[in-house]
Amino acid sequence: MGTRAHHLQGWRSYAGGIDDRGAPLPADDDLSSVLSNVCADARPATRRKIANSLETRAFLEIGLLLLHDDLLDHRGPDLLADRDAGTRLFAGLSQARLIERAEQEDVALERPKLLTVGMFRDRWRYKSRYTEDLIAYLMRPALLARKLRLMQSALEALPPDITLADLIREMSRTTLAATLEDPLWGLQTIVWVGLPNHPRVRTFLKANYEQLLTNWAELYQQVAQRYGLELRPGHTWLDVAEMFNAVTDGARMRAKGMGSVAALSTGDNVVVGAIRAMLPALFTNADTALLEGARPR
Repeated sequence: MGTRAHHLQGWRSYAGGIDDRGAPLPADDDLSSVLSNVCADARPATRRKIANSLETRAFLEIGLLLLHDDLLDHRGPDLLADRDAGTRLFAGLSQARLIERAEQEDVALERPKLLTVGMFRDRWRYKSRYTEDLIAYLMRPALLARKLRLMQSALEALPPDITLADLIREMSRTTLAATLEDPLWGLQTIVWVGLPNHPRVRTFLKANYEQLLTNWAELYQQVAQRYGLELRPGHTWLDVAEMFNAVTDGARMRAKGMGSVAALSTGDNVVVGAIRAMLPALFTNADTALLEGARPR
């Protein structure tokens, strides 16, 4: 509670023109260049004055407080409360909208589902229960298992004599594509970033992450054996999976925000470059394997 109160006080101080350390806000914190809708029809000088007023900043900071309450500080709904709609992240999922969207989908189906409000109420008494199930459905382990199978199949389909360098490129491309081209990954990211304290989200995320790392660790061990790579003492295959996954996660988030995976001057994407840079620190003979174009044994 003390930490939360400190954060709230920091926000209120910021709205009052000082930061959370009591120092004045920087002179270049000009909201008139940021807020495009505040007094849009006013004269430039008036608009600049109102945009930078304490009242405008206070309205915005209160909005941030509400977002914090609804998303970042959300701990799950009261499943017995009739009026608790669950997290505000799902506020737009009314029964009427669900039925309307289902009807749009049914148009293209030979055997339409013909969902009704009555069918919904038969399954979920409260909307909060539906949204909790929706989170579970979105984050369920089966989706991860399916993705891992697809990546395993893609790896097995590669030429049997592919070089280690080319294998890294293909694995990187396949791994990034499996998520960046999957809208469910985008929804999962929104949920776990937007609801970091939600118990079910944390449970699913932990389970999926552990399963992901375990699978990648086994896969990397298989690849290393095929190419004769020797793991340095003091490292484990889970270490390898953690490091490679951290790089890949960063590349995904950058690509989602910027529209493309970062490319290096070598022509490779950033994941390929980072993995190649890490290999010598993880394997005793990685330099030789990369320079000599090592192929599977």
